[in-house]
Amino acid sequence: MKKIIIDPGHGGNDPGATYKSYEEKLFNLSIALKVRDYLLKNYEVDIVMTRTRDITISLEERTRLANSENADFFLSIHNNAAGGTGFESYIFSGTVPPATKAHQNIIHDKILDSVESKYGINDRGKKRANFHVLRETKMSALLLEVLFLDNPDDLAHLTNPEFIQDVSIAIAEGVKEAFDLPAKTAPGVLYKVIAGSFKNRPNAENRVQYLATHNIDSFIVPT
Repeated sequence: MKKIIIDPGHGGNDPGATYKSYEEKLFNLSIALKVRDYLLKNYEVDIVMTRTRDITISLEERTRLANSENADFFLSIHNNAAGGTGFESYIFSGTVPPATKAHQNIIHDKILDSVESKYGINDRGKKRANFHVLRETKMSALLLEVLFLDNPDDLAHLTNPEFIQDVSIAIAEGVKEAFDLPAKTAPGVLYKVIAGSFKNRPNAENRVQYLATHNIDSFIVPT
């Protein structure tokens, strides 16, 4: 089973970007928890959070946790600030394995496919940087910058519950696709297969006999 570290940026006495009464750390946590919940509900995956509430945790603690867990992927979720608009993603600017680039491509594209046209989101591109959490993690790592907190248009999206839900699901689905996570099936569920409809009963009986030769149980129901 794949192990994913989800890292909500900032927290506690580090609010991250601020604008008016808004703090980045709270948006980061809201999105990250929704990504976690969606993945755990729908896919076979092990999720470890660097934080699940508004607490202070250093960059060193985040990467130390990820490395100690021997995780497959580190996903850090942030908001941008200081001018601009839109979404961008980052991987480490140094040497990275091809898989890291592939993960960025898949997840970035999945997010934009979901929100770019629906909300008019600007694609700022797939970038690289020497961020601590990208440099010091031993596994594939990706940092997302989900819109600009200090841009009024972007802030309108960040305070829209529908956008937060949509972008969280898109992030989760991107992770699912990047790591080919198997779907979770509920215990005790029985899936019935309809093998055809026939106007003549003899044709239906012939189909039942054919399925029986392949050890498939079937029965006829008039409708």
